[in-house]
Amino acid sequence: MKKFSIFTLVLLALVLSACNFPGFEETAVPEQSDDAMATEISKILTGTPVEIQPSATMPVEEEEPTQPVETEETQPPATATPEPEEEEEEEATPTPEPTETPTAEPTETQVADTDPVLTLGDPDWVDNMANGDNWATGYSDYTSIKFEDSFLKLKAESDIDGWRLSWPYLEDFYLEAKLQTPECDGSDHFGLMFRVPENSNANKGYLFGITCDGKFSLRRWDGQTMYFPVGATASDEINAGEDVVNTLGVMADGAKLSLYINGVKVKELTDDAYLAGTFGFFVGSDNVEDLEVWVDQIRYWELD
Repeated sequence: MKKFSIFTLVLLALVLSACNFPGFEETAVPEQSDDAMATEISKILTGTPVEIQPSATMPVEEEEPTQPVETEETQPPATATPEPEEEEEEEATPTPEPTETPTAEPTETQVADTDPVLTLGDPDWVDNMANGDNWATGYSDYTSIKFEDSFLKLKAESDIDGWRLSWPYLEDFYLEAKLQTPECDGSDHFGLMFRVPENSNANKGYLFGITCDGKFSLRRWDGQTMYFPVGATASDEINAGEDVVNTLGVMADGAKLSLYINGVKVKELTDDAYLAGTFGFFVGSDNVEDLEVWVDQIRYWELD
């Protein structure tokens, strides 16, 4: 009887040690090469990335979606007109040490009268980035992610846009997040990804972002082609440059999309390609190696 009990305990321990939680760690798969395993995990965590041309080659703002921009192998269409840019030389400044509250965070007196948060009440969901419980944190060829000093820190690991997503699945909502970069230059870009139809195969969705030199855009990625419902558009509402905080917001009500920067509506349009999905952040480096975007907070309100 004693021998049988010991054998039973050992067998039970082996069974329990083989369990893990799906979505946060690698699941058990047949033996395969390290390269094949990394590729599969990358697809699950970040979706299919797309190489984005610098903002100087993005189409200018148009009310209707521009001609599609083919990914990776194909250059932007000939109709894309480069915008001349004049950039002032700035002296390099040391990267500040991270703190729990960004030094450039807007104060209450800077909130615009048009900010939706003034009328929406308490948010339905808030993540103050104390830990990575709501995010995919595994291996990716395109991005790395860590949680430090109450920031989500998403770093570009290649010159191809990459993203990380959270789990809530939303239809109609107002979503906003506070973002900053300790170092960026020119067309380096980052922002919100939303209405991603399938979280486990994140190769579709909208990308609302800004560049370091003060432009915003809305892109739509269908897994093969990148469209520009809103081309690269300069805006005084953007706090341009590095080590500054910007609050990006998206009001999605059916096919109606409203884009907010620091509480001010900068664009409203209609696009019904995707009407529900998950959300997260993307980062794309054109100039700065190891570009990072730091996220202080993200929250949303579900619309009635």
